[in-house]
Amino acid sequence: MEEGNKVKACPICGCTEIGQGKLTGYSKMMPLHTIFSNGSDVIADICLECGHIISMRVTRPDKFK
Repeated sequence: MEEGNKVKACPICGCTEIGQGKLTGYSKMMPLHTIFSNGSDVIADICLECGHIISMRVTRPDKFK
């Protein structure tokens, strides 16, 4: 998977086949500064060879300002 000009590789096994997944259920990232927020979904980049989670990010970073 390419992000900008960088090709991501798994730091565990070196595989460059990276998939994406979304946490489900009640697993939303919530901001610390307020209790009146719906939070944001969390997306993960996952190595398709060994299953290592390479990175995680929220889909709505504006909710954390």
